[in-house]
Amino acid sequence: MPSGGFRWTTPATVLLGLALLVALPYLAAAVVRAAIESRSAADRAAYATGGSPWSWRFREADDVVAGRAFGGGSLGASQAGLILRATDGRPMEVGLPLARVPDLVRLDSLEWRARASATGVYGLAVRETLDGPLLQAPLGKLGPKDLSRPISLRRLAWTDDMGHRASPPTRAAMLRLRATLPAGATLVLDQAALRADGSPVAPRSLSLPPGLSAEGLLAWRDTQRAADPLVTFGTATPTRAVPPRSSWIPPVVYLALLALSSSRRRKGPSGSGRSLSDPIDAVLVLTGPLWFIAGLGLGPNPATAGIAMFVAGTAYAFLLASRRILPGWHWLGTWRAAAWPLLAVPVAFAIVLTLGHAPLWPSPGRILLYVGWAFFQQWLVLAVVGALLARVLPRSWAALFTALAFALLHTPNGLLMQLCFVAELGWAWWYFHRRALLPVAVAHAASAVLLQAGLAGGLLRSLEVSARFLQ
Repeated sequence: MPSGGFRWTTPATVLLGLALLVALPYLAAAVVRAAIESRSAADRAAYATGGSPWSWRFREADDVVAGRAFGGGSLGASQAGLILRATDGRPMEVGLPLARVPDLVRLDSLEWRARASATGVYGLAVRETLDGPLLQAPLGKLGPKDLSRPISLRRLAWTDDMGHRASPPTRAAMLRLRATLPAGATLVLDQAALRADGSPVAPRSLSLPPGLSAEGLLAWRDTQRAADPLVTFGTATPTRAVPPRSSWIPPVVYLALLALSSSRRRKGPSGSGRSLSDPIDAVLVLTGPLWFIAGLGLGPNPATAGIAMFVAGTAYAFLLASRRILPGWHWLGTWRAAAWPLLAVPVAFAIVLTLGHAPLWPSPGRILLYVGWAFFQQWLVLAVVGALLARVLPRSWAALFTALAFALLHTPNGLLMQLCFVAELGWAWWYFHRRALLPVAVAHAASAVLLQAGLAGGLLRSLEVSARFLQ
């Protein structure tokens, strides 16, 4: 739809844009608060049954640190467990993923379920902090039938890396299982868990302070956990487990709606039907990715149903493009015009220079990966969703809703959502005039890499949630 319109369009857009800019951090804080309290409710339920949040089920390579075995072993996946194969008889190790530091004073028993094809020598390796000294403890020589038993961490003979006697570790920032088997022998890891050797743990529960931003809530939570790793937050009760089949109801309904809309498009609506189809398609395309983001919470592992929603929404966007339903776009445009989106890069550099820390640059491979990821995001948001909206709405409204969509895709990163909203407003306005995608994608990627390198973990605390996709 052409720009212009009624006299109220511009001031209304400005007022709504300011309101959304102010509201985004409150939305992010509400999402983070709910996620922290929900996770704490699940933690309390685990403690009440004698377990803990530190439990592992080994089926895929990603279920251990770095997705591989260290030392003289190789790693293979199976439905029965992870298979560690001794390659040359040297000690081999696997790291247990620790999303946060456990308290090994109260959770003083490591229970594991495993089996081996031969007798081997086993041990544990722990670091209380990532840069702290290595502590080691032998488990002794164990036969194939002696592996599935609890290990009392306090009763082990701990030594430092010089072989001197050491006190049992009180916490663990790194926890590795070590095994030495004859070459060709295998160890199959099924499950492991940290538990209390005695009565169940009764953790403290603190109320989350009101009025904090998403970044503030995460920082406050981490401060409390540094003092007490088992502390929980809020008084929420754990939600009932959803049957696996029920989690597939939304994807099935979503696919049915996509099929219905696709069929309607195939009939070639015109006039008011065309005007209705464009915003409907924009909402349908966004629903899948937004559902995927909402399902992640604060964790790095998406549910299979969420992945299906994301793939379905993206596939529908490609279907619209293949049918030439979307407005056209090109790669670059004129060099002089292409410089405007890149103004975001010096702005990001100035923010990092003023408020950031010493940059921690990602590898060149990660940067190239993010350039592709940024191009995909901008294609989806601008060339698909934004272009459909711009065909039926005043250009200012289309730019506003496009920017809102881009910001919501970065939930629950409060400050990052605001930065994305402002940046995408400018990019969308420029794109609707020029229809060139590459300058926006390059500006997006360069700005994001700068912010990730110079602000993540500091001012832009919750940027770490987005960076998980590239780790």
